[in-house]
Amino acid sequence: MSSEAGRAVSELGEEETWDPGVERWRGEGDHVLPASLRSLPLPWDGPWSEIERSDRTPERLVEAQHVLTVLLDDPALAPSVPEPPSPGLLLHAWEELEREVWARMPRTGAVTWSGVDLLVREKRERGGLYVLQERALSHIEAVMLNLIRRTRDDIADSVFRWLAMDPEPRRFAEWAVDMAGRCVVAGIGSDMAIELLGSIGTGESPL
Repeated sequence: MSSEAGRAVSELGEEETWDPGVERWRGEGDHVLPASLRSLPLPWDGPWSEIERSDRTPERLVEAQHVLTVLLDDPALAPSVPEPPSPGLLLHAWEELEREVWARMPRTGAVTWSGVDLLVREKRERGGLYVLQERALSHIEAVMLNLIRRTRDDIADSVFRWLAMDPEPRRFAEWAVDMAGRCVVAGIGSDMAIELLGSIGTGESPL
């Protein structure tokens, strides 16, 4: 076995035995996500397909500004997530599991520990899991902590993507420029925030 192959096997072994040490939190009762995410108004608490169809009315624009403010100001939405060891394959198992959670509980207020536990139990009963998939199930709390962090990023991305679809993005530059800049610094929705800043500068939608 080459030194590179041996190192890869060693690193995979670390992922198989790694314990993130995250305990289950119950401050929100059976709810997994913080109250600030659960209280977001429609359509911001759901999938992009619903947000995309929303008209950019004055009321909806006010909501978009409020959503970004919540994402930036609530420290509960930026938890410290343990970083799995190299080579990072475990993160793929986490993300796969997160997608299954959203497929079953598509709104932020619908994600509950009882629902998550049921999903874990059903996956184990079906069997056929790879080692890292089983490992992700064994520390589901760490996966849900990562889901909170990723949800914050995804919602910010959706807000800026939705704003950038407007044919006259300069009309909300007064507040959107500041919000976009703050989100870039915070590392949430950064790519679309930069796209929006560019579209405000040119006066043309990039989408």
